[in-house]
Amino acid sequence: MKAKLLGFLLMIIPFVGVSAQINTDRVMAIGQNALYFQDYVLAIQYFNQVITVKPYLAEPYFYRAIAKIQLEDYVGAEADCTSALALNPFMPGAYYARGFARVKLNDLKGAESDLAKSLEYNPDNPDLLRIRIWVYELEKKYDKALADIDALDKKNKKEDSQLAMDKGQVLLEKGDTLGAMQSFTTAIDADSTKSYAWSARATLKLQVHDNAGALYDLNKAIALKSTYAGDYINRGLLNYWNKNYRGAFADYDKAIELDGQSLTAHFNRGMLRSEVGDLNNAILDFNKVIELDPENYDAYYQRAILDSETGNLNQAIKDYSKIIERYPNFSPAYWGRSHVKQLLRDAKGAYLDQVTAQNLEKKRPETTKKEDVDTSAKMAKAAKPAEAKAAIFNDMLARTGKSSDNASQQGEIRGAIQNINIDIANEPNFVISFYSKENQLKRLNYYYEGLDLYNKKNGLSAPLKITNTDIALTSDMAQTHFTNIKMLSDRIKANPSDADSYFMRGVNYVTVQDYANALDDFTKAINLRPDFMLAYFCRANTLYKLLDFKMNNSSGQKTDITLQNIYKHDFDVILDDYNKAIQLAPNFAFARFNEGNLLGQEKDFQSAIDSYTEAIKTQPDFAEAYFNRGLAYLYINDTKRGVADLSQAGELGIYQAYNVMKRISDSQN
Repeated sequence: MKAKLLGFLLMIIPFVGVSAQINTDRVMAIGQNALYFQDYVLAIQYFNQVITVKPYLAEPYFYRAIAKIQLEDYVGAEADCTSALALNPFMPGAYYARGFARVKLNDLKGAESDLAKSLEYNPDNPDLLRIRIWVYELEKKYDKALADIDALDKKNKKEDSQLAMDKGQVLLEKGDTLGAMQSFTTAIDADSTKSYAWSARATLKLQVHDNAGALYDLNKAIALKSTYAGDYINRGLLNYWNKNYRGAFADYDKAIELDGQSLTAHFNRGMLRSEVGDLNNAILDFNKVIELDPENYDAYYQRAILDSETGNLNQAIKDYSKIIERYPNFSPAYWGRSHVKQLLRDAKGAYLDQVTAQNLEKKRPETTKKEDVDTSAKMAKAAKPAEAKAAIFNDMLARTGKSSDNASQQGEIRGAIQNINIDIANEPNFVISFYSKENQLKRLNYYYEGLDLYNKKNGLSAPLKITNTDIALTSDMAQTHFTNIKMLSDRIKANPSDADSYFMRGVNYVTVQDYANALDDFTKAINLRPDFMLAYFCRANTLYKLLDFKMNNSSGQKTDITLQNIYKHDFDVILDDYNKAIQLAPNFAFARFNEGNLLGQEKDFQSAIDSYTEAIKTQPDFAEAYFNRGLAYLYINDTKRGVADLSQAGELGIYQAYNVMKRISDSQN
């Protein structure tokens, strides 16, 4: 279901809103474009328009379903996929998407049926098999899940860390502890940079009482910047057992920092505080546990003990009584309440509770039954695999409506990076926009005097900015820009020679991702004003966006070299516009930077380095240029210069640079 980009470039028709007169192919293309660039709310609006005019088309329902999945509207996504399949039952992507939505809605039988149907069309698709493994696991069909894992494993040329993790999880749920341990070890051997693999093995080691091994694995997971609170909880438990109370406190505090709703972290910290005599703060932790889980009788019991010690006797009575009401055979609660009643001078009540406790203990031998209330510190469970499995529904499906063999790998590059030459992404292009994200670490709103003068000259109430961090639009924001487009269209109709109106309308079109109309407006602005530098820059950026979309949605398995040959003309046109912008404004570092990105995409790394160098000469604190130049140096194996640039980028606020440098260092040791 790829966008018809040639038609997209040629169909230059102004946006006219929802009416029977809209060009549905045109609006569909804009919607797919918005979907590709992750503006899901905006994409839905475009698909709504097509559905209103042509409700008999299956594709807009399908694409709208994908957008809804990204927004976690699984009910709406399932309904849209069903509508699409009713209109066209031969859409494997719709079965795939509906299957995913049904998993999230806990309709596992329906999900399995959809995935089976999708696999009829794509029997070797690894993404479909990964989703089905997830479904089988949730359905407890462990042998079927293992069969799919083995089928995938045979197709791989090398060990797949995530696949080994999946196998370990299934084996663990099946009760094969030894097999699970072997699989988690295989996952670590395949990729030792994934904290969750160390975490999973640590949890299993803790369960089989290999405390030294568990501590080693947890230290590894935490050194890899694990953000799973359970890793800190379990290390805190080990530190507690080893009498390292300072370390245990630090770990529990970190766990609570990561997950303030963690019952186990608060409970364990409360237990530790109680042991070291910090009774009031311990009570606060148990209060939090009870607030989060009013049926947590372990916390009621611990709080009752502490309340009796701190003199809050009435509350202690209430807690013991609540436990007894729920667990009438739990003798320690009677002993505890008896003690509190003695302190309250209720001799009769104390005696009755004492007798009850004695009778319960006589009736039940010590070894026959586990106590109803657990009075010990808790171990955190292994991290839930659901989020990792959910990532299988990857960006490629969201952007193109179809899956790909390497999509799961693409979804994993956000985090610990393994293969520098393939997986690390450049800082993106700088564009002229109304919006940018806030970031405390690096300066995102760079200043350019020429743009500042343009804003003042045209009296813009919403000034244009230079940024490389565009934001997705809300419905209200999108409507504002549609209104601006209408207003500027009226102004152009009154004065067809107004280059600024064309330019501003072009920027608004870009904002709502209508790139074809934006290109037309930037070109008209340039024709009216041949020295309009900002228009050249914006036109180049818009062409670059379309080129990115083209190259990532090309049919078939084309190599990078093939794609470069196919789109050589596009590269040259974009490069000409950047060069013209640079010629008109030699101190405009952002055109140099974007030129470097384009040259890097063409694999001309030395020329890219030259462009980044010129950008840095103009803007000495240009963090993004240092970062991208550093990556370009790495591509040509100049590690010394690459690391130096990455160090400078990190200093200037691009924290990802430190992660890259660590990977380089590890690979050299």
